[in-house]
Amino acid sequence: MTILQIFFLAVLIVGFPWKVPVFNGAPARIAVQAELANAQEGFFSGKTVRIVVGSSPGGGYDYWARLLARHMPKYLSGNPEVVVQNMPGGGSLVATNYVYSVAKPDGLTLGMPNQLVYMGQVVGDKEARFDVQKLNWIGSPDRNPTVLFIRADTPYKSIDDVVKSKIPPKCGGSGRDSSSLIFALEDLIGARFEVVLGYQGGSQTDLAVERGEVVCRSMGLGAHFSRQPFTLWHSKGFDRHLVQTGRKRDDRASDTPTIFELMDRYKTAELGRRLAGVLTAGEDFGHPMIAPPGVPAERVKLLRDAYAKTLKDPELLAEVKKREYDFDPVSGDELQTLAKTVVNQPAQVIERLKKILGN
Repeated sequence: MTILQIFFLAVLIVGFPWKVPVFNGAPARIAVQAELANAQEGFFSGKTVRIVVGSSPGGGYDYWARLLARHMPKYLSGNPEVVVQNMPGGGSLVATNYVYSVAKPDGLTLGMPNQLVYMGQVVGDKEARFDVQKLNWIGSPDRNPTVLFIRADTPYKSIDDVVKSKIPPKCGGSGRDSSSLIFALEDLIGARFEVVLGYQGGSQTDLAVERGEVVCRSMGLGAHFSRQPFTLWHSKGFDRHLVQTGRKRDDRASDTPTIFELMDRYKTAELGRRLAGVLTAGEDFGHPMIAPPGVPAERVKLLRDAYAKTLKDPELLAEVKKREYDFDPVSGDELQTLAKTVVNQPAQVIERLKKILGN
């Protein structure tokens, strides 16, 4: 008996295994595809989606995660619960490793890593056990240039003072990757800093600045000009700004030079400029959301569509406007392309990055 005969015998005994709509005698593939899509959309019903944030509560990443968690369920079919879990450590390496290799690739665990998380992979950090090219990038609400600020009661009135000083100012950070701009400034323009690492997140580093444990740190420019304690600091003249990473000066820091201006002034060589390009690529990642590799493509599309719709939600937009947060959405497709581009660098650039980051 042939395989085809066995198949038709089974149909006679138990019935056809699934219903295929017929139109003019041909299977209606579109209808079948619609059935599959409906099955994917129903996946989230009655389930909980978890957003793993790579920093402690209170910072910009945590803010965006909790804002998205409040509004994203409306745009995921089945209206699942969305919760936030903070998993700080290593400049978000701990959280990214978890999402990449521990979390089940079913779309129910998402991550929000630091925008510079790719740096660990570029320099071959053994603690970066992931490939950003294989992560599924969902989207970002903004592009996030960096600003380096310092307490105003220090003797450093500008970045030029840091270059000239024999005593480097002490800056704080959570990890080498998230503080890479500070480390790079010595290589790019000759500005040296003493860097204290190990803070669990931005909020803890800010407290260290207030207490005087450290006097400077780098962070997202948008958050620095839109939330506490920085708005209070600015009103009291507590801090000043040394350098920003955007291609042009932000209006809120119009007196602060960009790294590109400084490289022109200090005649940084071409290799250094290439290096700066890798370091500042993080601003295009903004506050990104990721999903593990292996999540079904149809489910990734559902997550990206829901994310994009969430960023158009009137209530979310009203809150963003009220808090004066930067808002310049980046699609998951754009982030996916950026992830592939930024980690593929010439050997000379990688070796120089390793030197800067101590790898």
